[in-house]
Amino acid sequence: MDRRVEEAIGAQLRYCAGNRRRIARRLRELDEEWDLESVLESNASIVTALGVIAGAVVNRRVPSVPVSWAASLVRLAANGLLPLEPLLRRLGLRTSREIEIERMALTIMRGDLERAPASLAGRRTSDSGIRVVRH
Repeated sequence: MDRRVEEAIGAQLRYCAGNRRRIARRLRELDEEWDLESVLESNASIVTALGVIAGAVVNRRVPSVPVSWAASLVRLAANGLLPLEPLLRRLGLRTSREIEIERMALTIMRGDLERAPASLAGRRTSDSGIRVVRH
């Protein structure tokens, strides 16, 4: 996990600690937060649609843009490398895993783990999630 993301999660957890309203508000914010993967998927569909339309109407070479975007997504799926990731990270996007770590830490802080479904309660918290909570 990116060090800046860890520090931001730690700051949020410290800010929310002991305040059920802040925890509830932050959990609602996390429910609405777009993760890196969702942004990539939605942008891929938009770029593809616009490329196809532009290729049909403007210039036949324009579809090379969605093809290069699709190649980036294939590269991401194959080896986890995405050329745009540093830019998207600077814009504040986090992975779904990072968002889930914060969500689980807040759930634990609020004391909901006993009431969580068995699939969540039985899941092992990741090392990075534990490290964030301890800071």
